[in-house]
Amino acid sequence: MNYLFDKATRILVLLLLLIIGQNAVSQAQGIQFLEKDIDQVVAAAKQQGKLVFVEINLKGCPHCESLAPVLQEKQVGDFFNSKFVSAKYEANSLLSKALQKKKKLHYPEFPLFFFFDADGQLIHQAAPSDKPNRPEFIEEVLRHASDALAPATRTSGYAARYQQGDRDLDFLINYAKYAKATRDTLQSTALADEFGQVFTQPADLESPYGFYIISRFISDFNNPMAQYFFQHLEPYRTKHGVRESQQAGENILFQSLFGKNSDNLTSEEVVAMRQAMESLGIAPNVAAMRTILKELEAFFREKNTAAATVRFDGYQADNFLRTTDYAYLLRFFNEKAPDNSYAEKLITWADKALKAVKPTEQNKPEVAELHREKSEAYLRLGKKEEGRKAAEKALAVAKLAKEKTETYEKQLAKFK
Repeated sequence: MNYLFDKATRILVLLLLLIIGQNAVSQAQGIQFLEKDIDQVVAAAKQQGKLVFVEINLKGCPHCESLAPVLQEKQVGDFFNSKFVSAKYEANSLLSKALQKKKKLHYPEFPLFFFFDADGQLIHQAAPSDKPNRPEFIEEVLRHASDALAPATRTSGYAARYQQGDRDLDFLINYAKYAKATRDTLQSTALADEFGQVFTQPADLESPYGFYIISRFISDFNNPMAQYFFQHLEPYRTKHGVRESQQAGENILFQSLFGKNSDNLTSEEVVAMRQAMESLGIAPNVAAMRTILKELEAFFREKNTAAATVRFDGYQADNFLRTTDYAYLLRFFNEKAPDNSYAEKLITWADKALKAVKPTEQNKPEVAELHREKSEAYLRLGKKEEGRKAAEKALAVAKLAKEKTETYEKQLAKFK
């Protein structure tokens, strides 16, 4: 009985070992990934005379999950392991963030392939497409690796191809991905302009290709593709989804409002963006909250303090503002307004904000700030006695709030 039990146990153990061994072999057949930072991976590649391959994936990304078993195929492993030293990073991991910081990379989509030479210079970037079957997926992955090995097909050579006049649509899309991944904002803008010239017909603009470009590469509200998109939202919602269309629209507006050229926006442009937000389904008060500062900035650049005063007067009347909001925006008026025509209104705004402060919150830093900004407005109106009293109150509250008092003392000194 014991003999039979022992024999059965041995057979079971052997079967388990066989299964484990088969799994280990299966795993070993694919790409051998190092769990090391990019500098260590580059050092290993240099030592072995190979290039570097890094796969970036995102937890919960279906496309990334479908790619994972492809990277463990023997055919893929044989090719990659002979040519590259490889690593894979989850996008939010510390290793991934270190890679982004060191190489100045951005992740426009997932999954992503980055290829580096043995000195750690980026030579190729790709975003593998999901394929309907395993053989095609394997071919897709191997194609990107082959492109990385050939200088003529590497994305690092795209700038030269573009300068030589290559305007093939697939090339432009891949170049746009590379420019975005490498944070090349000038080239990204140039390529967005190219897309605006290529996509001019409604059928093309509303096609899957057109929507893909709008949602991924258009970051300027004034781009013709963006303008068409916001003027024809319903076709996009019907063809590509309400949620997807809203995300595309919000992405364009956010980058336009806070991107590199946002300091040159006109007030008319900012107002149009606020209205575009509302057309996406964003509540008017939320849209106004997102654009108010940019509207005021634009009015001040245009030396139109009166329009800025009217705009903020309406905004604060229609929306709930916290004490800190008032303090920040009133300071913004005092610092940025090109003339003093707003000052009378600022005192009204400050009084409204101070009246709303709860008795238990009278000695907060933001309350001291409100009194100081009110004092500055009085000074600009030539009302020195009122200004001095407001400055004294600001200093007293700042002391109770245990704030540094230097700026408040300087404000009070203006009235001596």
